[in-house]
Amino acid sequence: MTTYHGSCFCGVVAFEADGDLSQGTMRCNCRFCRKMRYWEMRLPDPDGLRLIKGAEFLAETPRSQDDGMDMHHRFCGRCGTRLWTEGSVAELGGRFVMVCVGALDDIPEADLVAAPIFYADGAHDNWMHPAPETRYL
Repeated sequence: MTTYHGSCFCGVVAFEADGDLSQGTMRCNCRFCRKMRYWEMRLPDPDGLRLIKGAEFLAETPRSQDDGMDMHHRFCGRCGTRLWTEGSVAELGGRFVMVCVGALDDIPEADLVAAPIFYADGAHDNWMHPAPETRYL
C-alpha cells in the first residue's frame, strides 16, 4: 500500500489516496469515460482518500440520466481537472472511491507504464467483462 499525493492542475485542490497502482487500474468504453479520458485506480478502502485542501473548489459532474447509480464524479471547479469518483454500487461491493490516475502527482513513469489496466465494457452495461476493442481508450 502506498500513499499517493494528488492535486488539480491549478493546485487549489490537493488530496492523499492510499492504494496500490500495481494491483490494477481501469479504463472504460462508456460514454462518460470516453469523453473524460478517464483512467482510475480503485482504493482498497474508501476511507483511504483524504482531502488536504480545496473543498470549496470541488465540483461534481451532473448525472446525465437517472440510472439509479450512486456515483459522484468530482473535479476542480476552477481548472476542470478530474480528481475522483465516489459512491455506492452493489455490483462493486458497496461503497467505493476511485481516484483519477492522471491527478496523482508522485508516480514514477515506470510505475504508470507497469500498471495493469482492465478495459471494461461499460458501453454495453457489461462492466465486469473486457471491452471488445481498447485501442481508442
